[in-house]
Amino acid sequence: ISSDSIESGKPKSNRENWCRSKMWLAMAALTVVAGVQASKMSCNTAVGVMIGSGADIGRTTTASLGDCCTACQQKSGCKSFAFHTDGSGACWLHSSDEPATSQSGVTSGVSQGPLPPVPPPLPPAPPSSPMGAPSGPDACTPGTNGTKFPFCDGSLSMDARLDDLVSRVNMSDIPYQLTARQSTRLDYLGLPSYYWGTNAIHGMQNVGCLNTSQCPTSFPAPCSLSASFNMSLTYNMGNIIGRELRAYYNAGVHNSLDTWSPTININRDPRWGRNVESPGEDPLVAGSYGTAYTQGLQQYTGTEKVVQSVVTLKHFLAYSIESYNGVERYNVDVKVSAYDMANTYTPAWEMLVKEGKALGVMCSYNAVNGLPTCGNPALNKTLREDWGFEGYMTSDSDSCACIENGHPNGDGGKPDPVNGSQATARCMMGGTDIDSGGTYRRYMFDAITTGQLDETYARLGLRNSYKMRYMMGLFDPTVDNPYKHIPLEEVGSSSSQAMSLLAAMKGMVLLKQGPLPFKKGKNIAVIGQSVSDTGALTGNYDGPLCPKGGSSCFPSIADAVNASNVGGTTTILASTDVTKATAAAKSADQVILVVDNAKDGGGEGHDRYNISLSAPQIALANAVIAANPSTVLVLVNGGIISIDGLKDSAPAILEAFMPGVHGGTAIAATIFGDNNPGGKLPVTMYDSEYINAVDFLSMDMTNRSYKYYTGTPLYPFGFGLSYTTFDIKWDNPPPSRHVVTSPTSPRTTYNVTVTNTGTIEGDEVVLAFTKPNETPELKSSLGGAPVELKKLFGFQRVTLSAGASKTLSFDLDAEHLAMVDSTGRTMLHNADFEVVFSRGHGEELVAEASVVPENDHPLKLKEVRTWW
Repeated sequence: ISSDSIESGKPKSNRENWCRSKMWLAMAALTVVAGVQASKMSCNTAVGVMIGSGADIGRTTTASLGDCCTACQQKSGCKSFAFHTDGSGACWLHSSDEPATSQSGVTSGVSQGPLPPVPPPLPPAPPSSPMGAPSGPDACTPGTNGTKFPFCDGSLSMDARLDDLVSRVNMSDIPYQLTARQSTRLDYLGLPSYYWGTNAIHGMQNVGCLNTSQCPTSFPAPCSLSASFNMSLTYNMGNIIGRELRAYYNAGVHNSLDTWSPTININRDPRWGRNVESPGEDPLVAGSYGTAYTQGLQQYTGTEKVVQSVVTLKHFLAYSIESYNGVERYNVDVKVSAYDMANTYTPAWEMLVKEGKALGVMCSYNAVNGLPTCGNPALNKTLREDWGFEGYMTSDSDSCACIENGHPNGDGGKPDPVNGSQATARCMMGGTDIDSGGTYRRYMFDAITTGQLDETYARLGLRNSYKMRYMMGLFDPTVDNPYKHIPLEEVGSSSSQAMSLLAAMKGMVLLKQGPLPFKKGKNIAVIGQSVSDTGALTGNYDGPLCPKGGSSCFPSIADAVNASNVGGTTTILASTDVTKATAAAKSADQVILVVDNAKDGGGEGHDRYNISLSAPQIALANAVIAANPSTVLVLVNGGIISIDGLKDSAPAILEAFMPGVHGGTAIAATIFGDNNPGGKLPVTMYDSEYINAVDFLSMDMTNRSYKYYTGTPLYPFGFGLSYTTFDIKWDNPPPSRHVVTSPTSPRTTYNVTVTNTGTIEGDEVVLAFTKPNETPELKSSLGGAPVELKKLFGFQRVTLSAGASKTLSFDLDAEHLAMVDSTGRTMLHNADFEVVFSRGHGEELVAEASVVPENDHPLKLKEVRTWW
């Protein structure tokens, strides 16, 4: 560490609130490797440390640490890198230099300047295998030590087997068993090592391509998938990821069967850096997306003896701040009202646990209302007692370390200032079974032996985590199950790639048709800074995409357009040079103008400060649109792009979100009419001034999302056009007014007929909302809580040939008319509603409903658990 990076024992600038900073700086020199030289470039590095975990922007294979340093310095936006010293040569590039956590088998560095505060070396772990590689056969394999113990007796119940296994783990080994990424092997019990948390937001990460040149299937980012409003696609993605994970495991390539995914946090504000991972702004959409992913990946409904894999939902709870105006995700204590907690921030999680049967949860870095999420017993009780959660919980990358000296911005002195042992105790007693980092390794033994942590909590962590491995069949090697024989041939198969392409096509959202679809065989100009870069279409958390690294084995937008434009000529300009672009546009018959925020749209570890296009792209768009009236503006983005005046000036607009490795093909197919777009916006598209009206750091949902925004958006939630036309009508007239009197009132069903009135096949999505009639009496009954403008209670997508019709049924239950009051209670209040069926634009069908509670008093369905 350079001498000028330390002042009075603290790092300068905003790093002073980094988790562990005081302790880390005192010991940082123990792990620092001074300036690695590489092709006349140098980087400061640290051994046994992972810097920038999760903020991945690329993966390559290099021959040395120095070459990895060079790769980072040559990659735009790269701030840190991690070189794996297990012989694989894996070099991960990160867009952030936060956090810095201990991890064996890795040497990390920064592309320039001093290192961030780095942790001290981990205490030596028991012998194990390289990270992610099997250390031996599954537990209870004949000939291994465990077979003599009851925990290997398949005739016993799982509970009895777990009781036996947990009791036999030496106390000194518990911290290593409860540490991710890799729990160490225990030879005296015949337990192999196990790798926790293969990232799989839209495809397997943390692995390499196979030596047969097969790579895991990569799908569109969640923001694109959710725009399809077709959750069967998400289910299929989850199933494919689960099967490919099993294939790697079965072949002994990767010893992990759980994923640290999906992300189900709400797209609260367009400035959040990780909106690319979010399914959208609506809790029902987020919950439906997560449930489909979970059911596809786990293949578990609550009764199966063996599950395919295990999800880990993230990030629990109310997490949507990375780094903004000096406020970091590691130290922020977000303030959430009981109303917003019950109405926005918990519904998707409850749905995932109750309906999706999710078996894993990741607690987040932030504190909520004074307590860190990883050390909050009330949140653990919410999961297990209120919702029936039966799985395990892990920390985010050493988020337990964030409370080591008290969560920096905790409320009212909670938690009390603590040391590492007390931090371990807080996390364990808060329900955090697995620590992704070094906190448990360093301090758990001391916490137990000094009485700060009851050993019972540590063994409960063992039980919850081992239970997942039992449920995946990893303690029954001689018992067959449906997943044991999934072969490596399935990895990246043609059918899986076809499913990824289909998902990309279904996520296309047509905002303005104009001259679309274009005719082939014309002189077409493809213009934009990223038109030749497939990597700009993928979002974050990319796994290995191509055998030789990078993404060039998949066609870019320019490649795909050129291949599709049979008989024509394609001019490609991958820049924002206005002069060249204007000339190209004027000489073309048709122009495909691509704008994106891949380089300035935020990311893990950093939020956005504006939601507009960059100035060079605005100048480019204005010039090209003025030069050629037959232009389609293609938006490629994670968080939304405020296109402002371009909404009116652009002849045609296609929103592609982050459509993945097949995004170039999907965009070209849509522009040329081979794919009829049918997606809808899962978010509201605000204008660029919106950010001046709301405080990014406030978790209050006032004026956010379609449910509360009172302004006029550029495009509303649910908007999306088609190349064909549709209408919707009642199949049978609905009841004059549906009346609900109690939580057990019978449901009513609305039958809506959708007809394709156009000339080509197409998809349409019908959205079902409840819309309360706000009155002073209702406002008073809610204790002053906001009254939503409307709330989604169902959606369905249908494919129809020209002239065809289909009737869709929507069930309205009493709970759909319940409302949340200011104390976080979900109740049936005396109120009138409209029940609205919409295509996101055009005509709507409207029915009426009322809640008239028995005894004329609100009836409680449930209430949020509070600790503040």
